[in-house]
Amino acid sequence: MPMTPTPPRTERQSTQPAPRRGRPSRRADIFDAALHLFRERGFHATSINDIGERAGVAGTAIYSHFATKREVLAEAIREGARRIKAGVGEALAVPSSSPEAGLENLVRAYVRVVIENADMNACYVLEARNLAPEIRQPLVRSERSLRTLWRDQLLAVRPELSEEQARTMVQMAIFAVVALCVHRNRIEREDLIELATAQVLGALRSPISIPKH
Repeated sequence: MPMTPTPPRTERQSTQPAPRRGRPSRRADIFDAALHLFRERGFHATSINDIGERAGVAGTAIYSHFATKREVLAEAIREGARRIKAGVGEALAVPSSSPEAGLENLVRAYVRVVIENADMNACYVLEARNLAPEIRQPLVRSERSLRTLWRDQLLAVRPELSEEQARTMVQMAIFAVVALCVHRNRIEREDLIELATAQVLGALRSPISIPKH
């Protein structure tokens, strides 16, 4: 960082990856502290000094690792999307003995990666609106692709469903899993993964009866 005085920083949104200068472990501490605070207090209610205090560094030291507070948020959401894509991709790469087994692998992998990265996913649900459209839109497209993947897997198991019915069921299932990230609970992580997986699979497999009008 230069020693001469510089103009005050303003919050700007950048499409560039966050700078990766400085000691990696310190950067990770700042990143984790910011995610916890964004989840607990919200983006606007969290200051740079709050993040620094939680991470054990001076607030201004954060600028050695991230350009702005919004860049921390953007990186969190991008990283969360990358981890979901990787986790689901690994699950689908494993040959399944049946469509039912394939659906279970997909649901279990998604539930696990979402719950294991709860702070990141909570930031996406609660704070994505604070990102510029050029950052947010690729994430929205990635989310749509994921829902399509779920829909196709569900239709392979339940061909009696219409595409619209399958799409709606998938949307409800995904929202239910992501909602677990917004509020903390006291269930142990592995137990929560098993509970959520069983509930989502139960809902997707449950017969539906739509009254005729």
